[in-house]
Amino acid sequence: MRGAPLVLALLVYTVYTALSAAAQEPVDTTLTIQGFLQRDNEVDVWTIVVPLPVQVLGTRTYVVPVVGKPERWGKYVNRYIEASGRVTRLPERGNPAIGMEVERAKEVEPPGTARATVEHGLTLHADITLSVVPNHFAWRDSTGSSTGVNPMLVYTILNRREAPILFILRTNRFLCVTLKSSEGIDVWDTTTIVPSPDARRFTMQRGGRLRDAIHFPEDAASRRGHYFAHVGVCDVDDYDITAEFDVR
Repeated sequence: MRGAPLVLALLVYTVYTALSAAAQEPVDTTLTIQGFLQRDNEVDVWTIVVPLPVQVLGTRTYVVPVVGKPERWGKYVNRYIEASGRVTRLPERGNPAIGMEVERAKEVEPPGTARATVEHGLTLHADITLSVVPNHFAWRDSTGSSTGVNPMLVYTILNRREAPILFILRTNRFLCVTLKSSEGIDVWDTTTIVPSPDARRFTMQRGGRLRDAIHFPEDAASRRGHYFAHVGVCDVDDYDITAEFDVR
């Protein structure tokens, strides 16, 4: 099946602590962020992709390179995490010319994550989650310039039972997505597609996790206001879920 790559823009909060005197230009600082841990295997670069820009050491960026021993956090690759550590200027690394040595990291749920449960007796119990990341954002700043935000929907099914979950899709449609305004008006919709007829049948074992991510463009929710995102497996009942977000 095909989903949008998890290279995203995701909810971040930052805590800045200058380590030098106020009259001096800081050379490093401590930072706590939330975002997706990514690894580019071709060039062996680790990054944390954040949903809203980080402003640190004179750099404004959506991508925070991870340095030191990033493989320590390999179990979190493509997961949404909270990471704390020290950020240092690294002019030789290019743009962004910073690097973060992570001291602590843990997997967390994005703010505003919606949860639902599918349960049918002793044979089926699955947890469904949907996150809009970030769930509060603006397309334009106070000057009218693009903020660069790239919001996405992260949809997950987790099998909690011993018995496997078997999905049989009648067509090559996989996830059906609809955005609604606060008035309940459909403003945008899309469908992800499985790549081949063979992919219409798949099984999730106990502990198996299905995760897909769908980006949506500015014209999908261009006006300021409150929105509802609805996602479900197109040809299968019970797996629908709705999450909320705000455009400022």
